[in-house]
Amino acid sequence: MEFPVCSFDLKSGIFCPKCEAKIRSGEVTELDVQVMKLLQELERSISQLGGLSYRKSVQSGEVVFVVLGEGSLARLTPPQQAMVRKKISEKLKANVRLVEDSRDINKFIQSLVAPARITMVNRIWLPDQSEEMRVVLNDERSLRIRREVVEDVVGRVKGVTVRIDFERRGRRRGF
Repeated sequence: MEFPVCSFDLKSGIFCPKCEAKIRSGEVTELDVQVMKLLQELERSISQLGGLSYRKSVQSGEVVFVVLGEGSLARLTPPQQAMVRKKISEKLKANVRLVEDSRDINKFIQSLVAPARITMVNRIWLPDQSEEMRVVLNDERSLRIRREVVEDVVGRVKGVTVRIDFERRGRRRGF
């Protein structure tokens, strides 16, 4: 499996100067190191993990998002994906979602919000020269995670400010 740090360093637990610099700069976090070690262990039992690439892990709320390289999830069968999620979830004591990275930010957001569908994306330029994306989803009820979590994960992985809105809101019963 392809990692942002040396495989030997992960096995030994002693990082070379190059990998140590990535950890000190925050490019690689302690959560990343834990997840990479777990994936390295799982690679022994699931040989298909060998051809995948790991990008980053982000914890938002009670969910850990493991971001893998583009095309990585297609190489794993659904039972293998479930096994990877389960093993990481047991070790970290948190829910785990495997997400595929993409150069196209819309595809990345779609993988986070599935089964909800993106119906519209707007880029908003603010007076302070910053840029924000407004992503409109089809239905609030089909979003399985909180909108704040999606906004947080996209911001931390892609470095883009995102605001999630909905075409239709969940219907409330009663008064």
